[in-house]
Amino acid sequence: MIALLTATWDEIRLLKRDIQVSEEGASGDLEYSLGKLYGQSVIAAEMGVGIRRARAGTSFVIQKFKPALIIVGGLGGALSPELKVGDIVLGESVISLRKSEAKKLFSDLSFSEIECKKGSLLTESKFINEPQQKKQLFEISNALVVDMETWGVAEAARQSKTPVISVRSVSDEYHERLPDMGAIYNTLGNLDYGRTLPYFISNPRHFYPYIRFRFTNSKKASSSLHNFLTALISKL
Repeated sequence: MIALLTATWDEIRLLKRDIQVSEEGASGDLEYSLGKLYGQSVIAAEMGVGIRRARAGTSFVIQKFKPALIIVGGLGGALSPELKVGDIVLGESVISLRKSEAKKLFSDLSFSEIECKKGSLLTESKFINEPQQKKQLFEISNALVVDMETWGVAEAARQSKTPVISVRSVSDEYHERLPDMGAIYNTLGNLDYGRTLPYFISNPRHFYPYIRFRFTNSKKASSSLHNFLTALISKL
């Protein structure tokens, strides 16, 4: 069985539609769908945003379903100036600057249907919104993309030695300034409407970047992610 993990269903919504669901369930904030996807038995789970939720969600999935392989898929912010919106990055390792440590990821894939870049991923505990932050993190880590979950997944999978593939589709380029996503989204990755209006009234210059991110960049990144994961899972 393959475990397909994501922070929010929105990031893999196109793929989720293709699952022939046989069972659905939840554990705390985690939601899962069990079924068939392109001939493979899968457990797809929405874990919520952040390292802690990713660690807890992955532990639950491993203990309950004992997958042979974990794929964590989602969007990520570009740290490398060479990456464009919709580019796919396959993680060779994941870095935690807080722990000054890197964990190896499974990346020995050799299909050529869709181009991807291989390199290190960086997991941070907060949203990285400012170009200067991205530049500094790139210089420190040399990671291609930043996310908020891969480190938690890799930590949880370490004891069972379950291989982890991490795929990130670029949703914002290194030079793009975004709103403070932590101020307008909750930990389940849903827009908090009660906080959104006050935030944009106080930060009107962030409104257009958010619209571009939400309705242009994310749409393109999600489409690229869907195409890559479709090809990947079909080949396993």
